[in-house]
Amino acid sequence: MYKKSTSYSSIRTVFFELRKNISVQPLYETVNTDPKLLGRILYNAINSTVNIPMYDSSHMDGFAVRYDDIKSASDLKPTILKVICEVKLGNTKCRPLKPGQAARIPTGGYLPPKADTVIPTEYSQFNEIDSSVKIYTKFLKGSFISPAGNDLTKDKLIFKKGHLLRIQDISLLNSIGIKKFDVYKKPKVAIIPTGSELTNDINEVAYGKILNTNGQIISTLIEASGGIPVDLGITSDNVKMIESKINNALSQNDIVLTIGGSSVGHKDLMAETIKSMGKPGILAHGIKLDRGRVTKIAALKFKPIIILPGPIQGAINAFIVLVLPLIRSLIGLSHSNFVFINAQITDTWKARKKFQNFVKILYVRLSYSKTNNSIKAEPITGETSNMTVMTRANGYVIVPEKITKIEKENNVQVILLPGFSFASSNPIDFL
Repeated sequence: MYKKSTSYSSIRTVFFELRKNISVQPLYETVNTDPKLLGRILYNAINSTVNIPMYDSSHMDGFAVRYDDIKSASDLKPTILKVICEVKLGNTKCRPLKPGQAARIPTGGYLPPKADTVIPTEYSQFNEIDSSVKIYTKFLKGSFISPAGNDLTKDKLIFKKGHLLRIQDISLLNSIGIKKFDVYKKPKVAIIPTGSELTNDINEVAYGKILNTNGQIISTLIEASGGIPVDLGITSDNVKMIESKINNALSQNDIVLTIGGSSVGHKDLMAETIKSMGKPGILAHGIKLDRGRVTKIAALKFKPIIILPGPIQGAINAFIVLVLPLIRSLIGLSHSNFVFINAQITDTWKARKKFQNFVKILYVRLSYSKTNNSIKAEPITGETSNMTVMTRANGYVIVPEKITKIEKENNVQVILLPGFSFASSNPIDFL
């Protein structure tokens, strides 16, 4: 029988020990340029293959002219030029301008050869009958022209390795003809909800079963964080079944998560199973995290196994401090560089006495105060199994081991978790 341990390891120590015993590394895949790549991370830097604009172009609607023809134009003595063509966007077929000739041109249109100045429409008068244009104002040579490469030059760095792709980035890559590039491959994260009491059928709840909501929540958080969730289904409290599921998970995934099953009566089924499967096995029997201290960390076949506790707060807390950094490291993001909002805490918060020297996850609800034009963070507390703590919150604060109290109106950094901090009825909730 596998005995439980009441000692707890620091999160930093646990993560360091885990990294020593696993070999999963960031991988890449070559993809086609597509809007579905939104949020993916570049594995390699990308340089421009062309100039943008590709040719000298107009940044006004008007007429492309030769400067020598209009350098003396005025209201009293306008210059009259013959309009020989109308430039179409993306078309370079307009023939070279000769002295006394002009071309009608739209914003973004490529200048005809020999043209070196653009006259805006409002400073000219077009005669449709004889296709001529009167120019009433002279401009400096080169006026209203964007030179080739003004926006982007060929071979110039566009995006660095590790850049997170936005929709405008994907559009730019498409526009310059980059059809394929490399991005970090999404890690596959296996989920094994354990417990004979669990069910996916809501109708069975009336008969004493517990709905498998935690598995669904963790799956969604994995996807929002950049991983691919692989739900292997509910597993009963049976050592052989758990072992079979873990072996299956290790063979096809990068990270393995189990939920619950760490304590059945006086047995610790998950730890007992992993111990029997090989070394190094269990690396930490508990972590200094409130709530979520019964989380266990293991490694088999050089892959990480995180044993999340059953109660929802503990499971999400452990996901935040252990699983999320792993996923981020595999998709090319810093495990410590998160989006956060500075806010003032609305009430004094104190750590629970028994776990004061643990890392604490403080859930908060952000709101906007019109009184002093500031963002407020209301502490949301409750029992570790209370789902309403999660539904009322839209951000969290990681409180270090040494801090046991946060005074009212102190500033805190509220971290935004993908999938957790979406907007709801309050306009500030998007933060």
